[in-house]
Amino acid sequence: MQSVSRLGARRVLPLVSMSCSAGGAAACGGNAVKAHTGYLKKKGEEEVDRFYKITQGDPYMYCYRNETAVWRPLEKMNLATSKVLTDFGMSPPALLLDDEPTNTKWLLQTHDEADILPWLKALEWNGVNCLEPQETICDAAECACNIYGFEVDDMEGQKVKLDKYKGYVTLIVNVASE
Repeated sequence: MQSVSRLGARRVLPLVSMSCSAGGAAACGGNAVKAHTGYLKKKGEEEVDRFYKITQGDPYMYCYRNETAVWRPLEKMNLATSKVLTDFGMSPPALLLDDEPTNTKWLLQTHDEADILPWLKALEWNGVNCLEPQETICDAAECACNIYGFEVDDMEGQKVKLDKYKGYVTLIVNVASE
């Protein structure tokens, strides 16, 4: 049985095990197929809520007009040749799916921050490379086991070694802005 929750005027169907027949997973030898479905806001020339579906083992992510029209997809994305980036700068976060061979890009915004992780997991079921932003990390930070070997700028711009604060409760706040 699927659980359904309300999110605004749209229904979100959480990650569920889909049965291969009316008899459920037991009727097909216990091999249920995972699927993830739900509404995402497609960003672009027009912003429109669409119903999306990813099924484990199916190389495509399907876009439907709504949850009752799953018999005819509006479009599909080949997950086997796609990369995915997450944009946490948007609120709520978004997924950028990029299928380079076809030059197809989908920018799909979730309705809630908690929605992003189930979508990423569903994409990874099908071998999608969910890329994380790469940051350059200094050599000292990469192998550091505590803060005392670092030197930072204080509020006046003077260099301060953090070992000066050994034995004290220390709160480090990044006040930099651009």
